[in-house]
Amino acid sequence: MKPLHHVAPTLLSTAAALCVALSAPAFAQLTPTHPDLVYAVVGPQPLRLDLYLPAGAPTPRPTLIYIHGGGWANGDKAPLPPLGALALNQGFAVASINYRLTSQAAQFAPEPVTFPAQIHDVKGAVRWLRANAGVYGLDASRFASFGPSAGGHLCALLATSGDAPEIEGAVGGNLGFSSRVQAAIDFFGPTDLLNMQPDVLIPPGSVVDHDDPSSGESKLIGWSLPGQGIGDIRANLNNPVAPYPALVELCNWANPITWVDAGDPPMFIGHGTNDNVVPVRQSTRLSAALFAAGVEHDFRAVPLAGHGLSGPINDVAVAFLRAKLIGPDRPSVGTPLCAGDSVLDACPCGNASFDGANTGCVHSLFVGANLNAVGAASVASDTLELRADSMPNGTVLFFQGAVFLPGGSVLDDGVRCVGTPITRLGTKLTVQGWASYPAPADARVSVRGGASAGDTLYYQAWYRDSAPHCTNATSNLTNALAITWTP
Repeated sequence: MKPLHHVAPTLLSTAAALCVALSAPAFAQLTPTHPDLVYAVVGPQPLRLDLYLPAGAPTPRPTLIYIHGGGWANGDKAPLPPLGALALNQGFAVASINYRLTSQAAQFAPEPVTFPAQIHDVKGAVRWLRANAGVYGLDASRFASFGPSAGGHLCALLATSGDAPEIEGAVGGNLGFSSRVQAAIDFFGPTDLLNMQPDVLIPPGSVVDHDDPSSGESKLIGWSLPGQGIGDIRANLNNPVAPYPALVELCNWANPITWVDAGDPPMFIGHGTNDNVVPVRQSTRLSAALFAAGVEHDFRAVPLAGHGLSGPINDVAVAFLRAKLIGPDRPSVGTPLCAGDSVLDACPCGNASFDGANTGCVHSLFVGANLNAVGAASVASDTLELRADSMPNGTVLFFQGAVFLPGGSVLDDGVRCVGTPITRLGTKLTVQGWASYPAPADARVSVRGGASAGDTLYYQAWYRDSAPHCTNATSNLTNALAITWTP
């Protein structure tokens, strides 16, 4: 698949920047159209889902499958979260499912409640929905999944392991139907269980010891007695003595990144940079794996957000779904502008705009930002941290800013960059696919690039390599991030 060329994330500081974003309406708690539908029976217990159908939407309807979070041990299919309600309002049917939790061993005995029970249940729900699509007016060719945290993990695993026999299972039957989805939204889900603790950044630190036997990951794998835990498995990665080879394999099977290949569906990934429950590097790992495989995806590392996302990112995520599953009447999101090096004849690989134009190149990816107001909110005192994600490892990135002169050309993909002064801000080496300027450890410096109050700057990162990814160009440029500096 052709990788998605990312659009800029929403910036939440009104004092230092002005960005346009869609805002989610407030939703009252919704009542399912078809509550408590049984999609499977496991041991003595039924597994149920709630189905919400949008009023007045044409059939067959695209369907969003919501997988709740709760550390694989808690949570429920109700109530429907705001993103699900927003999708319903946009014409999607929404199925909210329950699955076996690690805290429910007694309820489901003698059937297990450790992995792969959870993904077996989720895949069983997808197959049931596809088998019964005609009954409820669903379009079996347009299924998407969404989940936060542990639900995000299962959502990403569902998306990357479509029809993989190793973890398909037979829950609920309907084995003649596919468990694949055609798009996915993963909000801050774990993607590499053995590296959860090593991925913790300080700050923000972690309120969870992921290596401990009491952690959700340890309980998910079923290695949760004293002296056990994910940390013990990681310490014995190469130990040939049982049960470690089987435990390592089980952890790898539980990792969405294990199953990534070029046939995976488009994915939207959201994660707060201050998440102290699931490290943001878990999403960076997934994004890097998708990038390496050429899978279309949009990764948003949301500045300063913790373990939980809301507001504008819900709108952007649903717009992503609409773009993939509904059609061209989708809203426009992001900044589709290109800014290149003025010494070149043309913009070096501009980003494709969100309207789906087939422009840009393989390495046109996303630039994020942290805005930190220091003192008064003015061009003299505010600072900005730029961040580029999903870049190739070990690449030198050039961070730059450009002021578009009044009366100058409005630049778009491939338009010549004439009369546009470029301020080269600095360079950074990518680590695990991302880099920031200034780096958190650096002294805070101004990146206004000569802008005055009222000016709008367009920030980007780019690098050069020897591969002709774009016609007559070997530079690879991110999309532009628009910042309006105020007095």
